[in-house]
Amino acid sequence: MWNKVGMVSLGCAKNQVDAEIMLGLLRENGYEIVNKSSQADILIVNTCGFIGPAKEESINTILEQGQYKETGRCRALIVSGCLGERYSRELMKEIPEIDAVVGTGNYTRIIEVLEDVRKGRHQAYLGHLNDFTDEGLPRIISTTGPVAYLKIAEGCDNHCSYCIIPRLRGRFRSRKPSAIVEEAKSMTKKGIREFIIVAQDVTRYGEDSEGEFHLITLLRELCQIPDLKWIRLMYCYPDRITPELMDEMVRQDKICNYLDIPIQHVNPKILSGMNRDTTEHQIRILLKSLRERMPGIVIRTSLMVGFPGEGESEFQDLLDFVKEGHFNHVGVFAYSREEGTRAADFPNQVKESVKEERRIRLMAAQRQVSRKRMEARVGQICEVLVEGREGKGLYYGRSCGEAPEVDGLIYIRSQTPLPIDSFVNVAVKKAYDYDLVGEVYESRK
Repeated sequence: MWNKVGMVSLGCAKNQVDAEIMLGLLRENGYEIVNKSSQADILIVNTCGFIGPAKEESINTILEQGQYKETGRCRALIVSGCLGERYSRELMKEIPEIDAVVGTGNYTRIIEVLEDVRKGRHQAYLGHLNDFTDEGLPRIISTTGPVAYLKIAEGCDNHCSYCIIPRLRGRFRSRKPSAIVEEAKSMTKKGIREFIIVAQDVTRYGEDSEGEFHLITLLRELCQIPDLKWIRLMYCYPDRITPELMDEMVRQDKICNYLDIPIQHVNPKILSGMNRDTTEHQIRILLKSLRERMPGIVIRTSLMVGFPGEGESEFQDLLDFVKEGHFNHVGVFAYSREEGTRAADFPNQVKESVKEERRIRLMAAQRQVSRKRMEARVGQICEVLVEGREGKGLYYGRSCGEAPEVDGLIYIRSQTPLPIDSFVNVAVKKAYDYDLVGEVYESRK
């Protein structure tokens, strides 16, 4: 009897939510979830296929897990997620260890897939990208501590020229507010205190509902959940961050003064080539307005270097903008030439060595900005979620200003034990490039 399942999930938070739903379905249907691949009868690799490095990581992981057919007890290897959706035929042809491929629109069929594999059927389960089939399904939270991702929409309609996501995930479609709120209430009953709101474009939420609902009404309902502490907004496109959304963030204490705003670039030629809807001027106005309305707001962004046609002048525009100090946290990515995207056929592709050199220069500039912004927080008192212990008398955690995994940490000195997953007030004493050090100021639940 094959009943022990192991899973490796790669890529973004949206993909992680899909993996958690698959795990929930497996457990509900009598499967045992194991943490060690060597103990699993069935191994699932939930892949990312967004850019070159992610694809390489996914393929390497598939090959690594496939070895357990010889060295472990694995009887079936399943590939799910974006890489499976994108390259199902190639994967099954080139990696014979794979027994089935499950696309992004079919992960909720995982039980059916496993039943077919038991019967000797080896096939790909693709299509139905624009359906929503995961409402009300069980889910096993894989994040540590009282934190969970809350996916409010699927797919994307932005059609940036460098991005393959619309082909992998389908058109943008919002989940019903009632389903989201019900899921959130269920998770808070299990101890979740922070929700990280994710979608390919969070700020587009509700645009496909013909006015039935929108992001602000959803946030108001979520804020009414009694045991919920923090709501964090990620993947917010700059052209859809409205004054009304800013007002709601000011009004609601549970919404963190934190926004993740992927601007990608500021040079007009590059933004036009990317098919982005905002200009540098509009971005400047937005950032100025955010900091005026919410002093102390933490802003994160994603930037891309090496897009086709980016010469030294265009890159310098981006570098100068970063040096001005607009952002608290920045992620920098080198453009990846992906087949199936319009930008893959653009002239003036940039050499890989130049992309990497620019990525390093941009991160070095942001490091200086980050250090100054961190130093400005010395002397402040902030509420911190204690997430772990580093050593005797030293703990670590995050405030509203740090998202898990992508941002820095706050280290806390305390002579008395601090309960993990509790909230404490911390007086910031020292700053580093990305992290802070403080002492307990006043502890509370």
